[in-house]
Amino acid sequence: MTLQSVIEDIIENPHRQRSFYHYPELYDFYHSRVLNRDAQVSLLKRFEPDNTSRVLEFGCGTGPLLARIEDEYEEVLGVDNNESMLELAREKVKKADILKADFTEWSAVEAGRIFDMAVLMGGMLHITEDSSLESFAENVYESLREGGGFVSFFQPLSDSVESGSKNLQTVESERYSVKRHSISVLTSAEGHYTTTYLFIIRDKVEGTEAKMGTVFHGRFHAANKLKDTFANIGFSEVEVIDGDGPAILHAVK
Repeated sequence: MTLQSVIEDIIENPHRQRSFYHYPELYDFYHSRVLNRDAQVSLLKRFEPDNTSRVLEFGCGTGPLLARIEDEYEEVLGVDNNESMLELAREKVKKADILKADFTEWSAVEAGRIFDMAVLMGGMLHITEDSSLESFAENVYESLREGGGFVSFFQPLSDSVESGSKNLQTVESERYSVKRHSISVLTSAEGHYTTTYLFIIRDKVEGTEAKMGTVFHGRFHAANKLKDTFANIGFSEVEVIDGDGPAILHAVK
């Protein structure tokens, strides 16, 4: 499916409930223009242990990181539970392995594999329940060799998190433009939130336009709770690094 097909599908049935993640091409088009993929590779390189040859990406989505790193390591595996996203990922990668699995329920041990380094690029917001966070931390631990590392970035829960925040972002190519309006509201003191999105997708060549509304339920995570969760699982070193933008969670087995 192309962006043109996405527009046609929405126009054909504008009132059907949809998710952003049901349209991998739209997801890929948008995120390839708002996310810094070079920074993701740099994050991996910054924290990988010496002599890293095996890398695991939890929540690989449409595979942009896999495609960038697959030639640099002996073994690269991407795991995601969205088959539509993985279909697009398989078109991008040549050497990396791809597996459909829920990373809060799956560890590499189940596949008889072990890795030097594991990453989760931005997917922490999808882990909304404490039990799922604990399961994920355990799965990361089981997937790594002794001395193996894990890194992720996340939006920390703090007094600066504003309920009711609004945002507008526009990305475009020569042919298409996508506007994303959003408003996020906190729904619990533990950092749960709901974001309502309006996507306006326009084909500048055909002169067609479609509007799609969708809702996402996520969670901001308290830094200390994240550290405690990973430490309690057994990681020997756990740190949270604050900086410009999202915070970084780094753990060593």
